[in-house]
Amino acid sequence: MSVQSLDIISVNLWQILISLANLLIIFLVLKKFLFKPVQAVFAQRQAQVDKLYGDAESDRKAASGMKQEYENRLATAREEADGIVKNAVQTAQRKGDSILSDANAQASRIKQKAEEEISMERRQMLMDVRSEISDIAVSIASKVVQREVHKEDHDSFVDEFIKNVGEDK
Repeated sequence: MSVQSLDIISVNLWQILISLANLLIIFLVLKKFLFKPVQAVFAQRQAQVDKLYGDAESDRKAASGMKQEYENRLATAREEADGIVKNAVQTAQRKGDSILSDANAQASRIKQKAEEEISMERRQMLMDVRSEISDIAVSIASKVVQREVHKEDHDSFVDEFIKNVGEDK
């Protein structure tokens, strides 16, 4: 039994060399037919991933550029809106000032016309008063001529004149 147990444990150099040769042949065959196509697939996938990352980076840069352009346009739009509001306020102020000056001018014209009318009415009233006074004077003079004037007559003429002036108004 001791011989058989040595055969199991013994080392056969030819068998080791053949196993190594088999391993080398399998390695070369796998390298030729398996590793190179697999590495080509890996390289292709790596190229696709690199392309995706490159596209994503270019899209990110484009989006950043578009964001900057949008912000610039927004700022410009805000400035234009502020300018439009400012112009509208100025236009409204000018129109308000124009309306106010027109109203003041019209009020001045109306006031001047009213003063002229008052002046004309005053002149007309003075002319009417003068006419009435002259009529009364003529009336008094005709009564004086008709009779002799005494102090009592004179007082009665004055009282009558005052009464007539009060009644005409």
